[in-house]
Amino acid sequence: MKKTIGFVLFLPILFVLALSIVIVAAVSGGDNITTELEDTGENLFSGEYRFNAINKEVERYRPYFERYAKENGIEDYVEILMGMTMQESGGRLADVMQSSESLGLPVNTLGPEASIKQGVKYFSQVLDAADGDVELALQAYNMGNGFIDYAKKHNNGKYSKELAQQFSTHMKNRLGWRVYGDPNYVDNVMRYLEPVGGTDFAGGSGKWALPLKNIRVTSGFGPRTHPITGQKGKFHGGLDFACTPADDILSVADGKVVEAIHSNVGYGNYVTVQHGSNEFSRYAHLSRIGVTKGDNVSQGDSLGKCGTTGSSTGNHLHLEHLTKLGQRHQDKIDPKKTLGL
Repeated sequence: MKKTIGFVLFLPILFVLALSIVIVAAVSGGDNITTELEDTGENLFSGEYRFNAINKEVERYRPYFERYAKENGIEDYVEILMGMTMQESGGRLADVMQSSESLGLPVNTLGPEASIKQGVKYFSQVLDAADGDVELALQAYNMGNGFIDYAKKHNNGKYSKELAQQFSTHMKNRLGWRVYGDPNYVDNVMRYLEPVGGTDFAGGSGKWALPLKNIRVTSGFGPRTHPITGQKGKFHGGLDFACTPADDILSVADGKVVEAIHSNVGYGNYVTVQHGSNEFSRYAHLSRIGVTKGDNVSQGDSLGKCGTTGSSTGNHLHLEHLTKLGQRHQDKIDPKKTLGL
């Protein structure tokens, strides 16, 4: 009788634990989807790479990556595989490489070692199908082998960010889904790596300081294909940067916080700083806001953390340069000019 009573009393605890796991899985991962990138034509994987932002949760699995990379004959790709894992889960989910679906299983079915074993095997298969083109293989890992066939049909078998966006839109329309894959997957993996001998992050030399310690522009100012709706020619009134939830968003200049808005639509959580009578900087999609309206901030002060709140398909910073509040997107200034990028 005592055992029965103890078990009944323990049921609420089990329920809370189970609910917590579901919430973490829902918030943390599955499909990692971000905003559209412009094609630069650069070969991001032309040499050896090392980590610039690896966490302990992924690093602890290094022996598994090395073992299964060797088994599949891709020993030289361990860093890339671990960079993929940073993007897929950050090591915080059991299915660390989010590889369950490649076996036809529900999301987050596999445990860490099984996930890495399958993920490495699948990447080696798409790498072979892509004839060793790492960028093409990375995008196919995220979007499926069909992306390779699509590239062969529409772009002579070559990867481009524009092609990834086209394929995403094609599959969304075909399946009736709101989102399909991560058109920015290559750059989102690349942000965790840097070439041996130096980094390829851009540095600014303009009036404003950089809003992140490491800069990688992922979508420019002006007309573009909307990453969520697929609408062509939609005017993008700012500049997008790749970032991770661990990254601080930094004020580009001294000023006063005139907006610190919490929202789950549009800009999501955003901060606007006034630097002069007709100069404002706006920072959108933050996961956390670290300032309040009326605060005075200095150049380089943290305003909050990188996030994906509002109308966003993944972690990134959307930065705007306004000359007045309520300004139309077309009338805003390209932040790239002000940053000197």
